[in-house]
Amino acid sequence: MGKVMAKNQLLETNVFVERFLTYREVFVEYFKTMSLIERGEALTHENYSRLTHNYVINVKRFSLLCNSYITKYKLEDSTIDKTLNSYFIELINGLECMDEKQNILNRELSNKAQQKIKKCELSFMETIGKYIK
Repeated sequence: MGKVMAKNQLLETNVFVERFLTYREVFVEYFKTMSLIERGEALTHENYSRLTHNYVINVKRFSLLCNSYITKYKLEDSTIDKTLNSYFIELINGLECMDEKQNILNRELSNKAQQKIKKCELSFMETIGKYIK
């Protein structure tokens, strides 16, 4: 029975990592869209306020997925949990590069935010890699 549980957990962990990578790409695309809005190349209805709203919705959805996995495998306060929390903090802090009211992007803050997010992604991937072994 233990081997079946371990196999199921490994399969679910692989699915979880795939979803992490999918959401990672989603957030990368949001930052690309920020640049398109800045250059005036986005769709006419796209602005930073709308982008922020959609971004936050995706962060919430992904957060719920992560919390479900963490709770199911009793990983609260684990290194995996901590690296995910850092990742979500940086995702939310990444929104600080936009001024929704004036529809302006601070390119320097955007680049810094992307670097911090990338660092957290790598930290999480290293942590989950150790967990799988």
